[in-house]
Amino acid sequence: MAVGGAIAGAGSGSGPGAAGEAVLGAVEGLDGPARLVLLFPSEDVEPGRAAAEAVAAAPGAAVAGMTCSGSLPAADPPDSAHCTALALGDAGSVGVGVAEHASRDLRAAGREAVAGALREAGDGPGEPLLLLFVDAAAGDQSDAVAGAYEATGAAVPFAGGGAPVHHGAQFGPDGAGSDRVVAVMLRWAGPVGLGITHSCRPRSAPAIVTQAAGRTVAEIDGRPAADVYLEALGVTGRLSDADFEEFAALHPLGQPELRGEVRLRHVLGRTPEGGLACATTIPANAAVVFTEETPADIVPSVSDATRAALAPLDGATPRAALAFDCAGRKWALGDLVEREMAAIVEGIGAGIPLAGGFTSGEIGRQRGAKGDRNHALVVVALG
Repeated sequence: MAVGGAIAGAGSGSGPGAAGEAVLGAVEGLDGPARLVLLFPSEDVEPGRAAAEAVAAAPGAAVAGMTCSGSLPAADPPDSAHCTALALGDAGSVGVGVAEHASRDLRAAGREAVAGALREAGDGPGEPLLLLFVDAAAGDQSDAVAGAYEATGAAVPFAGGGAPVHHGAQFGPDGAGSDRVVAVMLRWAGPVGLGITHSCRPRSAPAIVTQAAGRTVAEIDGRPAADVYLEALGVTGRLSDADFEEFAALHPLGQPELRGEVRLRHVLGRTPEGGLACATTIPANAAVVFTEETPADIVPSVSDATRAALAPLDGATPRAALAFDCAGRKWALGDLVEREMAAIVEGIGAGIPLAGGFTSGEIGRQRGAKGDRNHALVVVALG
């Protein structure tokens, strides 16, 4: 299916009919018909209604996307949209694939959805980009990314994220649904840039996970993981479970990687046995560091992602952009979240069509087989 024309437009909506308003605004930014609409309503927008409004506003276009814990801006200055949308016209080819019942085998679902998207997109020219929209309640998102990687191989960058655990939905050609993976394979006629950043700083020397089961880290350095975690981060008093979860939202675990980077793993809470319940699997014998972020760190980190996304464009103005930001960063910022939104718009460039949302787990990979992220901002620039 071909994509194209005055190529990209974005829109936002904030009241009743927010999705239809957003898609209509995006489509009106094109010179020709929309071939693909990417839809990102907030979780307070009813998904079935959002899908129906999108189809009515862009007849004939493929619709894909997900609900988010708040939409990112499609305007400068940032607005308080309940839905943002990006419409693409003729600028390459696109395929959309959907895998249902993802929680039965999330890895297989990732592979199946991407295989369908690849078949539909074909083998034509263009810079590849895979967008993945996952149900955060379906399991460990690293499994969906691993399955997607098995289908694409190493040459395709990934972006996307997870819909909220509660009231989350993914959008595909058949409308809205949950417990699914939706994949969009885009072969873009111009350059594609991808930037990934976070604002967490290590607070400790590496420790070793000595016992783990699934997404629970039971022991670190041979002791109950929650005790080691709090000690390493300087907490001496007892915390209630609610206070622990609030503290953990700003203190993810980090797995050291090559080039001195850390791959962040969100800590959801603690188990009755003193383990750490994590958003993704950390295996036994893995090295971990204990990290922290503050609101003062988050906004400055945006420029790292936007700069990296724009670099492959060699100074050219992007035609469109997408952003997937951690819902935890939004929670940490509180009333300052509009500053981060403004920084994203400023970094990409005022007036550039932009859409996205706050996600429950981010997806971003440029190289290597791993691309599931926590506490991250992932920015895509389409040149």
